[in-house]
Amino acid sequence: MTSVVFFIGNMSHSGGTERVLSVVANGLSRRGFHVSVMSLWGKGQPFFALEDTIRIYWMEEDCGSFDIIRQLCHMTRILKKEQADFLIDVDMILGFYSFPVRLTGMKRRGLSWISWEHFNYYYHFPRNHYLRKIVRRLVCRWADALVVLTQEDREYYCRNLKFRCPVIHIYNPVPYERVLKKTEEEKLILGAGRLTKVKGFDLLIDSWTMLEPYYPEWKLMIAGEGEDREKLERKARAAGLKNIVFAGRVKEIERLYQKAGFFVFPSRDEGFPMVLLEAMGFSLPAVSYSCKTGPGEIISDGRDGFLVEPGQIEAFAEKMETLMRDEDLRKKMGQNAGEVIRRFGEKDILDQWEALLARF
Repeated sequence: MTSVVFFIGNMSHSGGTERVLSVVANGLSRRGFHVSVMSLWGKGQPFFALEDTIRIYWMEEDCGSFDIIRQLCHMTRILKKEQADFLIDVDMILGFYSFPVRLTGMKRRGLSWISWEHFNYYYHFPRNHYLRKIVRRLVCRWADALVVLTQEDREYYCRNLKFRCPVIHIYNPVPYERVLKKTEEEKLILGAGRLTKVKGFDLLIDSWTMLEPYYPEWKLMIAGEGEDREKLERKARAAGLKNIVFAGRVKEIERLYQKAGFFVFPSRDEGFPMVLLEAMGFSLPAVSYSCKTGPGEIISDGRDGFLVEPGQIEAFAEKMETLMRDEDLRKKMGQNAGEVIRRFGEKDILDQWEALLARF
C-alpha cells in the first residue's frame, strides 16, 4: 500500500488550503492509499474532518517549544513509522523542513518529495519573503515534482526559474459531488475569506458604499475572521453603512451559499480560490476581480459570473448592480455556475493526483 504523508502549517485553521487538503487526503484514503498528516502548528482537532483512517501528528504538541532540530528529528521518526513513500509539502516554504529531512537519508529509503504550492509565483509575502526565494531554488533542484494550482501559474514558474523536476498544474477540486441547489434565495450578497488586505474586502466596502443607499432591501454579508476585522468594521461605520454584516468564522457556510443571491470575490491576489469554487458549486453566480491567479480559469466572464479588472471599484459595483437588478440573469448565470462541479470535480482531480504518484 502506497504511503503518503502530507505536511501542512496548521491543520486546525479554517482556510482554503486546509479545506482542499482534507478533500484530497480523504479522497486518496478512500482509494486505498495509506494517508497521514503532519501539522507543524496547532493542537487538538482539524477544522475540516478527516477520515478515521488518517492519522494526524501535531508537531507543536509533540515537540513542545520551538526547536527546529527536535522538529526535524521528529519528522524523520514519523516518516519512518509511516513507511512513507511520499512527503508532500502543502505550501512550498515547508521545504525549509523537508529538504534537510530528505538529505539525511530518507531518499535512500525510497521517499519522494513533492512541493504543492498554494500561492502564485508573484504573490508578495510580508514575512519570510527572502526565505521563500531560497526554498524555491531548493525545490527547483531537489524536489521530485512541484505542483501548482493553475496553468497560468505554471507558466510563471517555468518562465522565471530553471527546474530539474517536473512542474505540474492540478486544480483544487470542488468538495461536492453534485450541483447543490439554493433552497430559497434572499436578497443577500455573500463574500467569504480571511479578513486581510490581500482578500480585498476594503475594496468591496467601497463598492457597496456606492450601492447600499439605492438598494435598501439588499444586505451584504462577509464571512470570515482575520487581523483586519476591526479596521474593516470601522471603515463600514465611517461610511454610514447599515446593511453590512461581519459574520465571523462560519462552520457551516453551506447554509449561506444556499440562500445568497450571488457571491462576491474582491481578492487582490490568489493561488486558486477554493471558496469561489464552493460558492459556484451552489449555483451562485460570482463577481470577481481578475487577479493573479485562479478566477480567470474558473469564471467564464458573462456566462457564470463577471470578471473585473483589479482595483476597478466602480466597475465592480456596476457588475454587482447588474445582478441585483435582474433576477432572471441571476438564475441563468447560477445554472451555468453549477457546471464547475464537472470542470473541477473531485474524481478527475484525484485521478490526476494518482497519475502523478504513479510516476515515481
